[in-house]
Amino acid sequence: MQDTVVFKLDVLDERIKQRAMKVVCEFPGVTLIDVKEKGKLKVSGEFDKFQMTKKLKKIYKYVDIIALQHDGEPKQNSDPVKKPEPIVKRVMSFRSWKIGFF
Repeated sequence: MQDTVVFKLDVLDERIKQRAMKVVCEFPGVTLIDVKEKGKLKVSGEFDKFQMTKKLKKIYKYVDIIALQHDGEPKQNSDPVKKPEPIVKRVMSFRSWKIGFF
């Protein structure tokens, strides 16, 4: 099952970015790497995301997983089936009845 993981990697030094890319490329099962957005590293494929996080933290200690998405699972329908509401009949209360000697 393919996973897509987005890592938060706010680095200003270009050498640290290159090291992070090298670590991600060497991981077995990685199929796609995307670094178009600033401060985000998007990786897709079949790999252990926690081991990758551990390796990236050795290079730069402020690495977090922002988003995690499983590509192999079917998406659920956004509008679920609506159940009909039960019909409730109003019954007059005893207080509205004019019974009594008062």
